[in-house]
Amino acid sequence: MTVDPDALVLPAFEDLADLPGEATPWHNAYDLDRSASIDGVPPPVRYGDRGVAVVPTGIGKTAAATTTAALCSSPRIDLDGALVLSVGAAGGPPALPIGSVVVADTIVDWDDKCRVDPDDEGSLALNPYTDEGAFELDAGLLEEARAAADAVDLSEGPDRGTRSSDAAPDPPTIAGGTNLCGDELWHGRELAAQAAWLVEANEAGPYRATEMEDAGTAAALERFGRLDRYLSVRGISNHDRPPAGVPARESLLDPGFEAGFGPAIENAVRVARSVIEDLAA
Repeated sequence: MTVDPDALVLPAFEDLADLPGEATPWHNAYDLDRSASIDGVPPPVRYGDRGVAVVPTGIGKTAAATTTAALCSSPRIDLDGALVLSVGAAGGPPALPIGSVVVADTIVDWDDKCRVDPDDEGSLALNPYTDEGAFELDAGLLEEARAAADAVDLSEGPDRGTRSSDAAPDPPTIAGGTNLCGDELWHGRELAAQAAWLVEANEAGPYRATEMEDAGTAAALERFGRLDRYLSVRGISNHDRPPAGVPARESLLDPGFEAGFGPAIENAVRVARSVIEDLAA
């Protein structure tokens, strides 16, 4: 039997120590009582009667690209016309309150760059051997998705008494902009400045989120001619730099660093469900 979803949701993982699973809210919201095994995809695709299929890609660009390519090439799932959505948590700059949701315009690959010893012009340059550092998502689809997202009420983030951010406890918001995707887990003010530089150098922006899968997913979808039906919906669970006076390592290891993971996933799923209900049919 061929799975024929209206929307394919790609969280990164089902279970991870000390963090809620990114796939769990989808199982809670939909009766995903059927499954299909796909060659090259370790977990089964779960689906039901409401047109939504869910399968974790695995963490990182390599896992995301491999899983997405296997799904696109499999005769067991028909993605013609289907929405494909990456939905999960991300870091972000302090300008976005914890629990905010980014519906990305562009995905920039953090790893597609040239790094040199610091000099008068800095330590980064664009990679002269590649031209695949940025993926622009379909403007028409984004316009429809944002219209659906604007109607969503977002859950408040955690108390900002932790040291993971300088940000005030403003309510979460929905934003567009650029997701920076890389396999390197990074945190710090200098690295955040490099992230903003790379986004600007790719003529994208503003920089809104940092995550680990979407460039791999977008690259695979582009190879199979399906990038025009792709959306990235990311909830901000933590901030990418420490507050003033706190070393980056200390900030990253703060017990409160991931206090926003639950609200981030909840809000990302709320937005993605609203988009699916409005667009997929």
